[in-house]
Amino acid sequence: MKIPPIHFKTMSSDTSAASGTAASDTAASDQAGQVAALKKELAETRELVSLLADRIKHGESYDTTYAASPYASNAHNFNSIPLKGMPAKHVASMIEDVHLCDFNPLLNTSSYVNVTSEPEEKAVAAMGAQINIADASVYPASIELHDKVVNMIATMWHAPEPANGGKYYAGAGTVGSTEGCLLAGLALKFRWREWYKEKHGLSDQQVLGVRPNLVISSIYQAAWEKFFRFFDVEAKVVKPNLVRDKMAVNAHDLVSLCDEKTIAVVGILGNHYNGMYDPIWEIDEEIEKLNAEKGWQIGIHVDGASGGFIAPFQEMSGKGTPAPYDFRLKNVLTMSGSGHKFGESICGTGWVVFRQREGLASHVATTVTYLGGSSDSLTLNFSRPASGPYVQFYKLLRLGQEGYMNKVENQMGVTSYLRHFLSNLKHPSGKPRFQILDGGDTCCLPVVAARLNPELNLH
Repeated sequence: MKIPPIHFKTMSSDTSAASGTAASDTAASDQAGQVAALKKELAETRELVSLLADRIKHGESYDTTYAASPYASNAHNFNSIPLKGMPAKHVASMIEDVHLCDFNPLLNTSSYVNVTSEPEEKAVAAMGAQINIADASVYPASIELHDKVVNMIATMWHAPEPANGGKYYAGAGTVGSTEGCLLAGLALKFRWREWYKEKHGLSDQQVLGVRPNLVISSIYQAAWEKFFRFFDVEAKVVKPNLVRDKMAVNAHDLVSLCDEKTIAVVGILGNHYNGMYDPIWEIDEEIEKLNAEKGWQIGIHVDGASGGFIAPFQEMSGKGTPAPYDFRLKNVLTMSGSGHKFGESICGTGWVVFRQREGLASHVATTVTYLGGSSDSLTLNFSRPASGPYVQFYKLLRLGQEGYMNKVENQMGVTSYLRHFLSNLKHPSGKPRFQILDGGDTCCLPVVAARLNPELNLH
């Protein structure tokens, strides 16, 4: 860079010397400032070049395959958020590689979760993923769709008509049947608390010191373990007989554990071990007698995690339970089911239905106004996607009652084939190799359960 010339005037020796020094200092200062400006400009240029190089590299990596990109070798190093983003297709490839390390969902026969879906169903699920079903003021149409699904399920389970000519039944979509069980359990606990407080003349504070219990079979699902632990309720457990009752609980044994601190008994409509239905109709008879004798108000929760979408269609085909198992029974107060099991919805879909809102569902209902309008929430979780209700609505309309009935018939046919195959296998001694432990071809889930024949002493 050219430095401006410095001009000197003829002065006295002292004045000339002073002026020369000042001019020299000024020139040096100007030069230093210009050098600093050049350094700053150079640094900015280098940063720009680096940015352009990164963008070129990014563009090149986008144009190549994931395997040839620099991201493939770092796929396992993401324990923190990366500084810079990645091409969308390479991120998708990375996730696909992770997914491939799982088992094939279509071969998963153990988790009771739907693993098949149509292209239209996947599109509906993606649509629902963008909707916060908790916000009724912004998504009123989706809320109405959700409520229509609750109505369809409540009708299927023969819930009483809504009080005072209401349009919708008391119920909610949940995150799996676990949340449904927790909500039902809480409503029953709060209902019992009101009754117990009045019966014993306790204050609100005093009744909190009384620990209630819930009576249930020992083959309960994990949801109830959460309920007992999270909400401080004692578990009173009956162990069903494996061989005599095929793991269905004995109604008399179950109800005999009840006392005035019992919030409810649970009947399991299809357990996870061998698919047997608890005799809920017999439990209802025992509860009715007990309540009449003691002056109690114990109710029944039907855990239909699996059977809630099986038993109604077995009944439709003429192969149902010997008596009602749902809200047709007087003492059934709540019922829950997994939409993502035999309801055929997307994973994470569940449902709970209450006999009525007043004095039951009202105990777990909250009203929210800060989202722009007033909306009720009957769930433990608040913000959540609408994918579950969307897909459940799709499946209920896609299959219809006849479609579900035919599906259940097919599933029972597959288990029947497997069951008879195992039954016909013989040990060299001529004895059956397996002992069948499920409920057979009717009045149970499409489940096969067997063990090695104890008579063979095989260890």
